[in-house]
Amino acid sequence: PHVARRELSKQQHAHKERLNQVKSTLDTRPPAAQPHLTLCGRDYVAKKKQMTEAAFSDLKMIQSIARTMTRKQDSMERRGPVSLNADFKKQEVYRIMHDNHQLLDSIEQVSPVIRSKDAIRDHRNRQRYVINSSHTMRMSGEYDADIQRIRNEDRAQFEATQRSTRSRMDAHRMRNSAGSVSLPSLTATVRSDPGLRRVPSQTSHAARQRRATSSTFVSRPGGLASHGAASSSTGRANASSA
Repeated sequence: PHVARRELSKQQHAHKERLNQVKSTLDTRPPAAQPHLTLCGRDYVAKKKQMTEAAFSDLKMIQSIARTMTRKQDSMERRGPVSLNADFKKQEVYRIMHDNHQLLDSIEQVSPVIRSKDAIRDHRNRQRYVINSSHTMRMSGEYDADIQRIRNEDRAQFEATQRSTRSRMDAHRMRNSAGSVSLPSLTATVRSDPGLRRVPSQTSHAARQRRATSSTFVSRPGGLASHGAASSSTGRANASSA
């Protein structure tokens, strides 16, 4: 069997070599050029006639253009108005042109409806929902810069809100405290009046009541009500002491 396989392989190799050396018996080369047939073919006369007609047409067109360009311009003098409403037509043309210019100016001065800053702000706000809904991208760190930016924006907005609230509270407190008027001190009156010197206990008691009332009035935000209460309490104290 080994010898048979060897002989078979030799025969197949020799057969392949013979197939490679085979030459074609048919002539597959392109045909030779024949210039005498291409120059003077069957349609030579028709092509020559077509070329002649095209040249003659071009010559006629050139002549007509030359006559049109060299003819004299006969302009008749205007003897009168061509139309009775020429002035009205002229005014209408001017009016239409004026309206068109106004319309063009109004179109050019129109402000944009959508601002690029607002669009960018809306996109950043929508990006928050995208970042919040994409768990994989957040865990992989793709949105770290955006998350840091969002945190900074929220912190700045919270601080601005706190400052605004604090300033409004201070302004409200200043408005409420600006209308209060402190009570006058009666120490000099007590010292100068000889009738009041005879009852020092009653005078000192009334002065203490007035000082307590004035301190309570200053600390309260309502000025008018505290002033009335202080006056009534001072009057009752003086009446009881008398």
